[in-house]
Amino acid sequence: MKKDFLNYIQETFNLTEKEIKKFKEYIEKPLKKSIRININKIWVKDFKTLATKNNWRLTPSSLWKNTFYIDRDNLSIPLWSTLEHIVGLFYIQEIAASGSPFYMSLDKVDKSKFIILDMSASPWWKTTSLSEYYPNSIIIANELLKPRLKWLFINLNRMSSLNTIVTNYDWRFFKNTPETFDKILLDAPCSWEWTAFKSPETLKFWNIKNIKKISRLQFWLLESAFIALKTWWELVYSTCTLNKIENEWVINKLINKYTSNLEIIPINKKNTYKRNWQHLDFTWWFFVAKIIKTTSLIKEKQNKWNKEKNIKFVRQNIEKLSNKEAKNIKDFIKNAFWYDEKYYLYKYKTSIFLTNKNLDYIWEKLFLYQIWIHIWELKNSEFLPNFYLWTIQIFKNNIIDIENKDLDKLYSWKYLKTNKKDWYYQLINKSMPAWIAKIKNNNLKSLLENNLIRR
Repeated sequence: MKKDFLNYIQETFNLTEKEIKKFKEYIEKPLKKSIRININKIWVKDFKTLATKNNWRLTPSSLWKNTFYIDRDNLSIPLWSTLEHIVGLFYIQEIAASGSPFYMSLDKVDKSKFIILDMSASPWWKTTSLSEYYPNSIIIANELLKPRLKWLFINLNRMSSLNTIVTNYDWRFFKNTPETFDKILLDAPCSWEWTAFKSPETLKFWNIKNIKKISRLQFWLLESAFIALKTWWELVYSTCTLNKIENEWVINKLINKYTSNLEIIPINKKNTYKRNWQHLDFTWWFFVAKIIKTTSLIKEKQNKWNKEKNIKFVRQNIEKLSNKEAKNIKDFIKNAFWYDEKYYLYKYKTSIFLTNKNLDYIWEKLFLYQIWIHIWELKNSEFLPNFYLWTIQIFKNNIIDIENKDLDKLYSWKYLKTNKKDWYYQLINKSMPAWIAKIKNNNLKSLLENNLIRR
């Protein structure tokens, strides 16, 4: 453990020798495995029943109602490879990392229609949390780095975050969209002090000079978010660090610049901000602050100019389907499997995407990188269904109820013999949708994605 880091923590937070010793000791202790139940797909009480059948033991966490510590006796199958995880009934997530969506939502499902920006979406759990707690809102998941988008796509599909769209902007871009968003979550890029739990050696590069450099970037991002926030709405700022340079210093810099335009919302009666410690909260390190914008930063004419500028600038690669195209696709899915009229369809090249939101308002303001959920591909006039379409809900047509022993075979891409006609089918296991399979020449083969196969 780097001595400079320990000295900084002890001096900044006035820790006694006994406290700093305990702090250091707990860094080397593994954190308990924890999960967040996806309330978009299953009620907490129903998941508890399912967990009991699987001999999983759930212990309530100290945070929100759908986060639990989990213990299992059978570890031969990794938790991420269980059917319940693959179809998105839960997310493997550290408890403190749930903090920023929790303090925004206050652990309550809000059915209002908001435009919510997750400004730095990776590593993905925040976006899916927002989708659950604001089901009638449009969640905009912005990710700067394109290599990270692959896993963002996978997790949004897996968790059926149907009210989510993805953008690929530099974080500082959003200052060009003044007063657009009702709520903004900025889980800022940081020095990742929490990785010390994985290996204390990661702190060997920790130094005040680097921390101050990161904090400057964080302020630029926070200011950009603040400008993009509507008046009398709220912004949540968070990091996975302990140091005050990336936390209080960044907040104070915003306060000093916009003193008459904002207020800090106390996290609770005892604390203005929330800071998680492993030796006190038994989580990794995390910091959360809430800010409300009390007065506008722009004049009406400037706002109108920016709006007109954005309308002219934005040109989408994703297309709105024509009424004829949409009807043909909807009729095909409805006749072959299932379709609910509450969904909207969009197209990118040969890919078809499904969402439960009308995106006209956002269409004029932002370049949409991807829309959820990816349901199929059109190739040489052939229908190639996407895996995650089959995990949304149980269909009405072409479904096969399958036992655990056969499901285990399909996990390894083995064939099953069947007398059913050649076509695509939805597999059902334990009264829940599993995934898609294809029957050809009396052979039923799973179309489970490569990264989910049990080797």
